[in-house]
Amino acid sequence: MSKTIRGRILYTSNKTGREGQPRGMEHFAITVNRDGTRSLRSHCVIQDPPMVERDVVLSVDANFHPKAANVRIRVGDEQEGMTRFFFNDRTIEARGHTLDGKPYAEDRVLDKPATFFVTHPIQADAWLLAGLGVGEDPAIYPVGNFPTSSNDHRGATGPRIEIHERSIDIYFLGREPISVAAGEFEAFHFCYGDPNENPEGSNETGVHPRYHVWTSTDGNFVLLRARVDGYMQTHYELQTLSVGDTGSI
Repeated sequence: MSKTIRGRILYTSNKTGREGQPRGMEHFAITVNRDGTRSLRSHCVIQDPPMVERDVVLSVDANFHPKAANVRIRVGDEQEGMTRFFFNDRTIEARGHTLDGKPYAEDRVLDKPATFFVTHPIQADAWLLAGLGVGEDPAIYPVGNFPTSSNDHRGATGPRIEIHERSIDIYFLGREPISVAAGEFEAFHFCYGDPNENPEGSNETGVHPRYHVWTSTDGNFVLLRARVDGYMQTHYELQTLSVGDTGSI
């Protein structure tokens, strides 16, 4: 019997004068199948103007490597696009419409099979860490030249096949207990970028600010808490969590 994990993530601001103010929400459902494959369904809203609304369905294999994805995005009140992505060894096939309303079709051959695909829900960001093969000891994992549906930091372009060429060092900082609105957990602590450095970052330069992520340690890599520093100054926290047989919750 497959199981389903459902949760809600609150987005708030850490910017001066806006500390703790809500800036969005994400509802997600993860279906874990008996063979280890799983799917993520996520609805996200970033309220900061221009508002970004995103619906993502992401399917991965037992190693959390991407099999297929559907990304629908709406920016403001006028732009809307949706594209389906299919992964087969080193090939990505994409079909849909981009935010400008134009038909989009592309087949891209990568240098190597994709171990993850950036679709921009915060829960999907947690899944990117699942394929690193972390052990118990802190370590650094360099990643680069990976596919994404948008190189924009808010995912507010495309959706289309883009390659994030800049290398990022992902730091695994170990286990630690944390407390969030959904409860108390043993967490894996990761940081996209050196935890001792905090670049301001920008979309124009392609430099992402320091990004701390805490996930569950139960093999599901559920997002528990996250924080982006630099120019973004955002906080993400799991508010609710439920687990049950698929169809029962």
